[in-house]
Amino acid sequence: MDANKAATYSAGASDYPEVTKKAIVEMNRQVGEHRVDHRGIAGRGLMIRHLVMPNRVAGTKEFVKWVVQSLPKSTYVNIMHQYYVAYKAFDYAEIGRGISAAEYLEAMGWAEEFGLTNLDPRSLAVRDFYTRKEIKTRP
Repeated sequence: MDANKAATYSAGASDYPEVTKKAIVEMNRQVGEHRVDHRGIAGRGLMIRHLVMPNRVAGTKEFVKWVVQSLPKSTYVNIMHQYYVAYKAFDYAEIGRGISAAEYLEAMGWAEEFGLTNLDPRSLAVRDFYTRKEIKTRP
């Protein structure tokens, strides 16, 4: 969501946030809201996947605010926890580690705080897993 971070971590693609936002809005215009049939199989509609990165690099809070301001709150969003360090990411301390449970829970907290109502079931399952883990490990 930040042009400077996009330029640093995406081979100079400082326009990535703006181009992506325009593309998502256009995809929503073309296919509309995510719809599933009676078996739970998606047939049509927008699905957004957002990768949480360490140290808030992906701008998750800003992303969630943008979705809520630009699209229906019922937009299907998958908040992904699968970031892993690869290739040149090792060269940058800011992204040179995986995300923590606390970072993922923070991201999901923003999604819920700003009112996203159609979060991917896997996102919710990971949130629930980390929540249970956090409770069990507290002194």
